[in-house]
Amino acid sequence: MTPERVVVSEIDGAVVDSLTRDYDPARPAIAALAGLGVPLVLCSGRPWAEVSFVSRIFSLGAPIIVENGAALRVPAGHLRGTVPGGERDGEWSVLRLGPPRETIRRSLEEVAAAAGVRVRLLSDLTSGERFRRHMPSLLGPTPAEREHTEPFLLDGEEDEAALARAAEARSLRLARGQGLFYLCGGADMGLAVRTLLALYEREGRRPEAIGFGSWPVDLPMLQAVDRPIVLPGPGGRIEPQLAAGLGRAERAGQGGPRGWNDAVLSVLARRLLPDLATPTSRPEPALRRAAS
Repeated sequence: MTPERVVVSEIDGAVVDSLTRDYDPARPAIAALAGLGVPLVLCSGRPWAEVSFVSRIFSLGAPIIVENGAALRVPAGHLRGTVPGGERDGEWSVLRLGPPRETIRRSLEEVAAAAGVRVRLLSDLTSGERFRRHMPSLLGPTPAEREHTEPFLLDGEEDEAALARAAEARSLRLARGQGLFYLCGGADMGLAVRTLLALYEREGRRPEAIGFGSWPVDLPMLQAVDRPIVLPGPGGRIEPQLAAGLGRAERAGQGGPRGWNDAVLSVLARRLLPDLATPTSRPEPALRRAAS
């Protein structure tokens, strides 16, 4: 049966703490979602091996969006029908929405050369460098294999602006996640979310989509859902790109799994969170009751 609601959520800074990698505080809300039959769709820039690992920890059994929307995976039996254009990979139907990694890597080399900037690929960093920058794989010291994306680092803000201009000149887009940059072309989290919602609608009903994100790369996903909720980053900071790019959104009281847990439970209780535009320096207004 098509669910009435679906929660789409980033992993880092949401169900998993960005620094400590703790996820236990998110368990009550995940149990509540499962009890109500609300799918929790993990939506991340991380590769399939890492996102599926988190899915197994929580026994989710829901669709998964990986590598910034480049691939949508739907577990067998989740939908009554098939996934048009999907390929079978074990117990999953895989719909590839983005170009292969080799294509993105060549485009990145061309864009970086045109912008005159140096990029440092995540795959070239040592495990020590990844640890110091809080970018380790969720599976251990060795990065999981990617199929569609090539995350990288930049030296400064000037490089970011130059690379963004060079990307736009080639109909590509520069996006930033938790300290890492991505070159996006042809697919993003928003496309993957809209595709999933269309699959649900094809079976009889489009569910209400509630989204949780923290980073600029999450913006397309938050724009694609019915109810976007922004989780503050370290120090309670809201990313300016999210504030500027969302005409309407709510803000969780804090980031990480504790803030995510509280926000999800508020959503399930039909309560509204403070508007994203509410200054964080002011006291939080009382929670409002959401329309049923």
